[in-house]
Amino acid sequence: MSYQPTPRFDPGAIGAHRIRDYIIRFLFGAAISLVAGVIGMKFGPRLGGVLLGFPAILPASLTLIEKKEGKEQASVDSIGAGLGAVAMIAFAVVVSLTVVSWGVLASLAASLAVWLAVAIGLYVLVQVTYGREPHAP
Repeated sequence: MSYQPTPRFDPGAIGAHRIRDYIIRFLFGAAISLVAGVIGMKFGPRLGGVLLGFPAILPASLTLIEKKEGKEQASVDSIGAGLGAVAMIAFAVVVSLTVVSWGVLASLAASLAVWLAVAIGLYVLVQVTYGREPHAP
């Protein structure tokens, strides 16, 4: 399968995956969330909350992508996950700085706008850097 530079959603592709693939993703996500919860109980909610931000199904998804589509596609997907994490960090920073003074709705609206700007900005930066057909480093 070749790399598609524009994100797309194909509901018909859901049935193309085996139930086993979904179960693996679910179990990875549950295990990572459980570990984050236990660490949060032991060392406090700040550390637990940071760990809950880890993309829980990423390891399973990348493993499945590598098996089906190759290392290059898995690498490209991991880069996308990293960029998404940077955008989520920007979201979290804006919420933490504004929620008390602005209130929940205004803070979330501003954070969403920042997340969207960072995510689109990073996407455009990758497109400009790698061209229309980015290849994994």
